[in-house]
Parts: sequence; C-alpha cells; structure tokens
Amino acid sequence: MESMQSWFGIKEGHRDFSIENDADSRLFFARHDLNVQLMAILKRSFRTGNPPKMVLYGDWGVGKTHTMRHIQYVLETRGDDFPATVVFVELPDIAGKSTFHVAHAGLLDALGIDRAREWVLKYRTIHGGATREKIQDATQSGDIAMAFESLLGYGESGRIAWDWLRGVSLNAGDARLVGLPSVMDQSNQLVRTLQMLGRLCQAAEEKLLVFMLDEATKLMFVSNADAINHWMNAFKLIADSQSKEVGFIVSGSWVDPDDMAMPLQDPQVMSRFGESNYIRLTNLDEQSTQEFLSALLSEWVDATLRKQIIDRHSAEADGEAVNEGTYPFTYEGLVVAAQYACRNGGITTPRDIQKMVDDLLNRAIDDGRHIVSSRYILSLIGA
Repeated sequence: MESMQSWFGIKEGHRDFSIENDADSRLFFARHDLNVQLMAILKRSFRTGNPPKMVLYGDWGVGKTHTMRHIQYVLETRGDDFPATVVFVELPDIAGKSTFHVAHAGLLDALGIDRAREWVLKYRTIHGGATREKIQDATQSGDIAMAFESLLGYGESGRIAWDWLRGVSLNAGDARLVGLPSVMDQSNQLVRTLQMLGRLCQAAEEKLLVFMLDEATKLMFVSNADAINHWMNAFKLIADSQSKEVGFIVSGSWVDPDDMAMPLQDPQVMSRFGESNYIRLTNLDEQSTQEFLSALLSEWVDATLRKQIIDRHSAEADGEAVNEGTYPFTYEGLVVAAQYACRNGGITTPRDIQKMVDDLLNRAIDDGRHIVSSRYILSLIGA
C-alpha cells in the first residue's frame, strides 16, 4: 500500500502534512503580524533586562502550543539576541483545591535537580562562604537558603531538599535530616524559589531563565476560594515588573479575557502582565488559510519529486495550473480547499486545516489521484 509520503513526494521525516509542535517549532505560517508583535516584545525585554511576560489565548486549535514552542525555538536558537534558558511544561492535571504548587512542581521537574545542583555549585564558586547568606537575602528565607545549599549535600539530603523546594510535604524524619519545615506552602515562597533559580541561572550561564506554562485552561477546574487566591497571588508576584529574575509565558484556550480562569483575569494580575501582553491568537480567514496552506505544502514537499509527479500526472490537474506553492493541489484547488476549510463562519484554525488536508488527500489516494483540482474537490464535498 502506498504511503502518503511516497504518493505525494513528501520530504523525509514527514509521514503526512501534519505539523508537530516540537519538531516543527521553527515554522510559523500565516502569522506575520503576530510574529512581528512577539519578536517586538522579546527584543524590548532583552534590551531592557525586563523578562518577557505574556499570556497567549485563543480558540481551541488556533495554534497556542505551537506558538509557545516557536517562541521557545527563537529563544534557544538566537542566543546572541536572546540569551535565555527555557523551561517548558504543560500544566499538570489539577482539581478544585489545587494551588500554584502544581505548576511550581511541574516547572521544577522540567528544570531538573541535576541542572539546579550545577547552578548552585557555580554560584558557590562565585560567592564562597557567603552563598547561604546571599540566597537568604535574595529570597528573604533562611529555609529556602538552607534547601538550596543542601542540594549539594551527600546521600539523600540533596533529593530531600529538592523535594522540599518542589513543594512536597516531607515526613518528619526527612524534615529533620535537612533541618527544614515539613512543607513550603506559601505562594510567595514558591515564587521566590523560582526567582532564585533565575538568579542562579544568570550567575551560572549568563542567561535569562524563562518559564513557559502551557494549557493553563485547566485552571478553570480550580474552584476553592483559597486555592484561587493562591494562584492569583503567585501570578501577581511573578508577573510584577519588579520581578526581573525570570520570564513567564502562559497559554490557555479562551476566546475572550472575560472567559479566562479567575487567577488570570484578576485586575491585579492583568495590570502586572500588562494589557498589551495579553495576546489573542485569532482564527484564520480565507486569505490567511490560503497562505497557511501554500506555506505548508511548499515546506513539506520535496522539490525534485514534486516536479516528477506533476510531469507524470499532469492530466489529473483537469486543465488547472499547479505549481510549487499549491501542489498537490492545483491553484484553483487550493482556493476551493481554503473556502471549504472556512465554510463555518468564514474562519478556521490551523488544526482544522490540517485535518481537512489529511481528509482530502487520503480521498485522492483512494481515487488514484496525485493532483487535486477544484473540480475534484467539488465532487467530493457535493457543492
């Protein structure tokens, strides 16, 4: 059985025309204005030493996670312009009483104890015997200072200290071993821990630490008033302009700010992120859909194979033009495909475009066609 890859001449490494958020993070189709806006925020942030802090939101399937991954790609590949270390995590599952602990633990898990230990070791090389005092001054907590210093301890002490920094509740024996309270549960303590990690990153790597929290839509499940306040206070502290140790970028599936989970639509939180840093990803109109399709097809198809297939199967174009930016569609076929993708209200999403392409091209393979014309598409959709 023919694969879509061989049938349409798709490049090695791709099995179909689907975009993978991680592997294809360098690509950013049909979002020129958004890309300009995001790059302007990043440039301003790194020029002024004010870490990027944003909330990305939009409809389901509009491309929030891919946009987050694209920002991560830019930060990690343009080190001269944006010297940054990125920690990306999807918000873990949460319940009605879940607090900021959940996000905090997820971020530290993604960062990892080994990297944290390396940073503390380099920090101690710089500050010597004043290390604990420096950390205590920065975090306003002797316990946090003790925990960071204990990361370099022998045996189980380092792991226990890391668990405590993650917000894990220690049993009495472990707490005594490292000389710490049983749990760190205040939102300000959790944020100061993240900020201290930013200081350590800056000292060890001379880079800005940027935390990225995807799928914050799950915050809608938090219903307990105390838990909501815990999230709100954490976001308020970390988004504040005075918090220059770390960047913080959040994404969630909301069409309007009024629909957001309470911790992100609270006026005190919004004012700290800044209204202009609440960035809506809009659905694609018909023209943008054509642009998205053309860029996707051009990127995915091997140029040599494309020419061979077009020459061999030109009769399947039904007299319509087919070129680099449209194959395996004809030009007219691509226009009709974009219209079909936007059939519900004149707009669509990248996710739905990819599903539409997958459906049409699988039907084309079933019918023995290598080129998809407008006439053929109209025969499929019954228009």
